[in-house]
Amino acid sequence: MHEMIRNIHFIAGRDFRKLIPTMVMSVLDSLLNSFVYVVMILILLDLTQGDFTSEKMRSYTIMLALILIVRCVIQAISYTKVQCDGPFISKKLRLSLGNHIRSLNLGFFNQNSQGKLNAILTTDISDFETILTHCVCDLVKTLAFTVFSIIIALSIDWKFGLSVIVIILCAIPLLSLSGKTSAKNAAKKNIANQNVVSRLVEYISGLKTFRLYNLTGDKFDRLDDSLKELKKQSISSELSVLPLALSFSAVTSLLVPVSLILGTYFLTAQNIETTRFIAVILISISLSSMMTTLSSLFPQVKSLNNAVEHIRSVQNEKPFSYKKDRLENIGDISFEHVCFGYTDKTNVLNGVSLTARAGTTTALIGPSGSGKTTIVSLLARFWDVNEGCITIDGKDIKQYSPDALTTKISVVFQDVYLLHDTILNNIKVGSPAATMEQVIEAAKAAHCHDFIIALDDQYETLVGEGGSTLSGGERQRISIARALLKDAPIVLLDETTSSLDADNELEIQKAFDRLMKGKTVLVIAHRLNTIMSADNILVLDKGRIIESGNHQELLDKHGWYAQMVTEQRKATQWIVNS
Repeated sequence: MHEMIRNIHFIAGRDFRKLIPTMVMSVLDSLLNSFVYVVMILILLDLTQGDFTSEKMRSYTIMLALILIVRCVIQAISYTKVQCDGPFISKKLRLSLGNHIRSLNLGFFNQNSQGKLNAILTTDISDFETILTHCVCDLVKTLAFTVFSIIIALSIDWKFGLSVIVIILCAIPLLSLSGKTSAKNAAKKNIANQNVVSRLVEYISGLKTFRLYNLTGDKFDRLDDSLKELKKQSISSELSVLPLALSFSAVTSLLVPVSLILGTYFLTAQNIETTRFIAVILISISLSSMMTTLSSLFPQVKSLNNAVEHIRSVQNEKPFSYKKDRLENIGDISFEHVCFGYTDKTNVLNGVSLTARAGTTTALIGPSGSGKTTIVSLLARFWDVNEGCITIDGKDIKQYSPDALTTKISVVFQDVYLLHDTILNNIKVGSPAATMEQVIEAAKAAHCHDFIIALDDQYETLVGEGGSTLSGGERQRISIARALLKDAPIVLLDETTSSLDADNELEIQKAFDRLMKGKTVLVIAHRLNTIMSADNILVLDKGRIIESGNHQELLDKHGWYAQMVTEQRKATQWIVNS
């Protein structure tokens, strides 16, 4: 009980105070329930002694009616309150946990599967809500009634009360062991469930690929194996606690026969009156019923430990530290001796130093894996550098919250993700308050207005999750329109024209030249016409900058860049002989 209260207090935080009145009402309800048995015992006393009169019958009826009415009122208030407070606390927990997850670096998501995060934000919090709304009051009520019943049992006869205490104390270890076993198996079942969710997400996301390789249905072993494991753990979880649950029930069921034997002995030995003998039987029956209720509640309460452990594991992840919530001035962007690796073993960037002057375009080129996208990700503070620092206008970006940075940055990455929503709302992600005219202007600039109005529902057309109903080029143009609409002073572009044909690419490039004039732009590109006009071109290889300068300066150096330009120009002259 103490552990349950401690766990709920940990998760609910200050909102735990909302649950205290409900618990108090549960104790009061148990006390009134005990009074019912007291009234029944008084009636039996009067009946056996011949003192039961119509006047007493009227008094007892009024007492029982009052107790019933008060209990109904208490239960109604308690139930209504807990049904309101439980979802409220769960909602706040989901929001706070979601905000906390949002503040973590991307490494957290690499180390935790979608299935695990989904289970924490849905299953674990739902289990917690169920315990709040259905288990806590019942458990408090059961324990309180048990305590009151033991007190009454001791008042009837200390030997009988002592025997009840001994039986309950013998049963409690079995209940505790049952709860621990249930929690242990619930953890294994939870992992199996997370794997199923991850495999389902994987299966749905990669369905096109799996169809092409004939791996759909029961041929997709990864999903089939995870479902079999979940079935195995579910059965194991139920069967593992069965012997302990039966043992607990067997021990607590001894309350009635033991009470009957002891009561009969006391009655024949003339150590107890007939009325007390009947009271002993009534108390033992009620306690046996309470123990049955407790055995069904306890495993559920113990499973709360797993939910708390999972939630705590996320909450213990340290978010990005910062001192300021707003980034006022946008000046030069500088990387100073930056080293970074996604793992502790290998660095992707090795002592990178660069400066992107305010209002200029800096192009990043180089072979795959050279660190181009990493530089862009570090500037957006998706990660923090291992060594060195990144500054904007001379101030370390670690001083600012990730949200403060991203409000000043428009990003178009190579991998575009669209919401399962209308095209209009997908573009308005860049600026939710934008007018329809502003959206259309951005769409025209991104060269996607024409294909949008050709659709049946135009801007109200729903796109599939991730943009699955659109082509790669269409998705990328909508993403560019989104970035243009945001109109942030810093623009990060990662292969933004890689999925476009030559005509569209030219139009997009003109749009960027016109609408992003005066902004600080970092662009990753391989096509020559994309980077020739950049103010500064940085050539990266193996996490280091090996060349820098404008187009003509790099050609004069006859290095990696000059060789790339030569090869691309040769490629434009290729012809296919018939």
